[in-house]
Amino acid sequence: MSNHSAATKLLASALACSVLGLSALPAIGCTAMVFKARDGTGIYARTMEWGASDLKSNLVLVPRATAFTSALGVGKTGAAWKNHYGFVGVNAVGLPYATDGMNEAGLTVGVLFYPGFAEFQEPDPNQNATTISSIDMANYLLSNFTTVEEVRQAMPKLRVVRNTEIEKEFGGPIPIHHIVTDATGTSIVIEYTKGALTIFENKVGAMTNSPNYDWHLLNLRNYSNLTPRGASATRSIDGVSLAPFGAGSGMLGLPGDFTPPSRFIRATAFVNTMVPAKDAAEAVSAAATMLNNFDIPKGLVREGASADDYVLGYTQWSVVADTRNKIYYYWTMYDRRMRRVDLTKLDFNAKKVSGFPLDRVRAEDIEDRSADFAQ
Repeated sequence: MSNHSAATKLLASALACSVLGLSALPAIGCTAMVFKARDGTGIYARTMEWGASDLKSNLVLVPRATAFTSALGVGKTGAAWKNHYGFVGVNAVGLPYATDGMNEAGLTVGVLFYPGFAEFQEPDPNQNATTISSIDMANYLLSNFTTVEEVRQAMPKLRVVRNTEIEKEFGGPIPIHHIVTDATGTSIVIEYTKGALTIFENKVGAMTNSPNYDWHLLNLRNYSNLTPRGASATRSIDGVSLAPFGAGSGMLGLPGDFTPPSRFIRATAFVNTMVPAKDAAEAVSAAATMLNNFDIPKGLVREGASADDYVLGYTQWSVVADTRNKIYYYWTMYDRRMRRVDLTKLDFNAKKVSGFPLDRVRAEDIEDRSADFAQ
């Protein structure tokens, strides 16, 4: 991490090798959800969709006092810091660079794409000491803060800019926004639009991609008729039955496609109609069940100029964070068995960053129960 500038450039370069340009961006469609169990356990969960390349993600442990320097491009550097809090994060292309993560205090940060709307602040050479590149935000927040309120207070004092040098290597702008959740389950969404910072309370427990978050909140009003309670089976018109054909009629009209607005509606409906989980174990299971509804298989979503020239969008991995007990769960498109890392058992005083591939072997870990039948 001390050579963070070089690593960040390498990340962009590696992605650029496989990204087919800005036309690939609509194929990226992550979904995040936040809720609490009855015992107060806070849960943050998200999927990672990316079809332009194999992210080859590792789970990375970043110890306390790791040195960071934000590269601003053209040889310029911004803020430099040593992290106060150790964290784990899922990186991209094998580098210690978080696209999602949780720190030892239970603060989580998720990076989601925000194409067509993200517009960061302009650089100011007089403020380089408090300036970071937008792609450094996850590492910066995980390094320095323990609560959403601390993040909320710190963000206006921070200047967040594009690194145009890296964007050239990447093939275009890197439009992102962030979801931040703490151990209490409190959650905010951070967006830069038209060069201005906006922080939204995430009261509905959902986040996807474009357009801006307040648009998604307004769009919820188009679905105010949705309810988990089915329609009456006794309704009729002059003896003609209007009974629904089966269960689920109260959610008739819930969008099932994979566009960001539809996924936002679906995630909001799931989170706000679920039977409250009793404890952490039930909450993690519920989060995994809900996330499964947002998985995109290879081939279903294709974006490009023609039927023969396209980029896929598909789910590469998913995570669930128990922010109260500091346990970070994940599974991948190759192996859906849930794995976990307990942050309370990790050595955040380690001397260097370490990590491992999300999958030991890229194959389903399937338990054979054939021999368990009574003889």
